[in-house]
Amino acid sequence: MEASENHVSVFKVGTDNKPVIANLIQLYLYNMTGELPFPIRRDGRFEYGLLECFWQHPLIFEGEDLAGFALVIDGSPVSSAPDRHFMAEFFVLRAYLGKGTGISAFSQILRIHTGPWQIGVIDKNVEVNAFWAKVTAPNKPATPPHRFDGENWLLYEFGLLP
Repeated sequence: MEASENHVSVFKVGTDNKPVIANLIQLYLYNMTGELPFPIRRDGRFEYGLLECFWQHPLIFEGEDLAGFALVIDGSPVSSAPDRHFMAEFFVLRAYLGKGTGISAFSQILRIHTGPWQIGVIDKNVEVNAFWAKVTAPNKPATPPHRFDGENWLLYEFGLLP
């Protein structure tokens, strides 16, 4: 999978890039510790047990520079709906925030993964909810609240058949 918009590119990665995703996930989890406590191992790395499920997904580049990743899966683990794409994780390095990198990458991902979508965000993650509200607005998402794993979530759902 490859797409390009302005200077932002999204590339599906192979097994040789698995360590890249593993490293970026550490930065992603660190960024999220303001809203959620993540367990940290004695070696100083955050626990993340889902890498084997997700690592073969897109890397995001700004020009030639690695800017983040997107982990898209089929079926929603939050609502258990099997008939949609789900953004399991989406991360853009701080250096690229506010520059349109995330918006462009998400737009490309939507063109690659057509059909119904769901994006779930823990409701207390205000900054991330603001981002998803903005980038999904053209798709007029339904945004039902949902309780999952002991937390209140907001689901952004769009592209569903009536």
